[in-house]
Amino acid sequence: MANTIKPNSGHVPVTSAEEVRHFAGPVTDHTVAEILGIHPTMDELEIAALHARGQSGRPEKSVEELSGPAALLYDLLMQDEVYLSDER
Repeated sequence: MANTIKPNSGHVPVTSAEEVRHFAGPVTDHTVAEILGIHPTMDELEIAALHARGQSGRPEKSVEELSGPAALLYDLLMQDEVYLSDER
């Protein structure tokens, strides 16, 4: 679904639906608008999307430890149809 971001792009803001879907997958337009309203960085969105898919690869960083924009993004993603259908 999503690809790894380029080095040093973590502080680059996400500014388009295409960028949101690059990291988060085929989420709804409503979710895209909500995400863009948070003004996240690519790094924050990637972290949230990896956690939402259960693919963080970092057991030391659990979902409960997410904070700030990454936590808000995770919550939004988990309410989207794409992630609701993937619930385990």
